[in-house]
Amino acid sequence: MRSLRLSFVAVTLVGVAACAPKPTPAPVPVTPPIAADPCTELYARSLAAPSLAVDRAPSVVKYDPRPLAPPYPRGVIRRDGTTKVKVSVAVDTAGKADMKTFQVIETTHAWLANDIKAKLPKWSFSPAYDHGCKVPALWVFTATPGARATK
Repeated sequence: MRSLRLSFVAVTLVGVAACAPKPTPAPVPVTPPIAADPCTELYARSLAAPSLAVDRAPSVVKYDPRPLAPPYPRGVIRRDGTTKVKVSVAVDTAGKADMKTFQVIETTHAWLANDIKAKLPKWSFSPAYDHGCKVPALWVFTATPGARATK
């Protein structure tokens, strides 16, 4: 009888264990894949927003033809002897201006912006760099032709 009770208890324990919920294994942490080329991510980020800060901004290598060369049309230089133009354009990794992004920020005369816009595609630039990678970036040109020097 005692062995019958032990058998009953053993069968009951096995049945209870079989019906108990299975413990879920601990999740394995997933690490993101390392980009084969970190410059790809930097390039995509800068392409989406060329106005983001970079380690080294683009700069002009060759102004040819020269911008804002006199003689100026009538009215470009104001009576007080000043004038101003400020434009921006994205420069790609090959050192060329992307004219689709050309924007006049400020100008005292339309001729100033038009003169730069006509000559800009012919200029050469050094590309911008971010973390050692060439990236597209914004280049801003500001000039005050005809401004008098102050002492």
